[in-house]
Amino acid sequence: GVIAKYHCNYCQEDITGVRVKCAECPDFDLCLQCFSCGAEMGAHKNRHGYQLIDCGNFPIFQAPCNWKAKEELVLLEAIEQYGFGNWEDVSQCLPARSCEEVQEHYNNHYIEGNIGRATWSTEVSTQIKDHTVPEGGPLSPSLSTPVATVDITSTEQQELGYMPCRDDYEREYDNEAESLISQLSMGGPDEDDLEVALKLAQVDMYSRRLRERMRRKGLARDYRLLEQFCHAGRPASKASPVSRSKKPAREADKELHEKMRIFSQFQSATEHEQLLENLEREKELKARIKELLRYRRNGITKLDECSEFDVARHRREKRKEVKKKSFALNAGTRQLRSQKAHLNGIKKIRRKRRRRHYAKRTR
Repeated sequence: GVIAKYHCNYCQEDITGVRVKCAECPDFDLCLQCFSCGAEMGAHKNRHGYQLIDCGNFPIFQAPCNWKAKEELVLLEAIEQYGFGNWEDVSQCLPARSCEEVQEHYNNHYIEGNIGRATWSTEVSTQIKDHTVPEGGPLSPSLSTPVATVDITSTEQQELGYMPCRDDYEREYDNEAESLISQLSMGGPDEDDLEVALKLAQVDMYSRRLRERMRRKGLARDYRLLEQFCHAGRPASKASPVSRSKKPAREADKELHEKMRIFSQFQSATEHEQLLENLEREKELKARIKELLRYRRNGITKLDECSEFDVARHRREKRKEVKKKSFALNAGTRQLRSQKAHLNGIKKIRRKRRRRHYAKRTR
């Protein structure tokens, strides 16, 4: 039920009438029988302060009304759930009351009684009231915010099957999702719980697929994907947040943008661009900090001295490069000389062998 149920912390029985609440122990209730016996449990002692709380067994309206407060609360909750006039379903929440009794009680005490007279105005107005939300009002952003314009031609709209005023497509994402609920019908009183649970599961599945469709449409609208698709050979609209972003010039930045693309489905276009800019700025700051630490290790403590240090460092690097080149050149020359000497030695050995061979043949 809608009335909160309490149970005795000592005997574990439900408390339907007056209960005793301990004023010192948190969330500790006793029934009248256990309280009269002086029951103690854990940190609770029978000398603690207490409060007597009625769980709704007292009447709200004067006699001859015999409705209790908890019945009034159940009545209001049931009318809010099932709607005014659905007295059969409302009376099912009050087993002790009939359908006619529930209707009569509500009309007499809530509509025609003091509550109704204080709520409903006795003056009948013949003029139609304008309920249009004023511009700049608290509800105007959610009700009157226009759909962002898309910079594509009418021909491109027809080819894509896109309706810009409605922000809809002729063929939506997961276009067959409606088939889940297209054949559902409201069951009668003889419908069992299994059939109701099955229909609710189908409605839940459809709701999930519909939310995914709306999420994808929101991403396409926020990131101007239609404009990028149609304007692949020319720059996008100035209003596009994607067109305002700077294209990464370095290969490392391109790789970073590619890796972070997966997070774009959880952010708006502006937030995603801000994230990329912050990551690039973080890399720049880390590189700058590393450079300043290198200056500090070399004894540089002022920014004015950094340029002189860089010039001297470049000179040293150039001298090292020149030495490496000269060393490589000398090494190549020595290697060439050794190769020539080796070839000359081989030629001498071959000539000696030919002379010996020729001398043996002439003998």
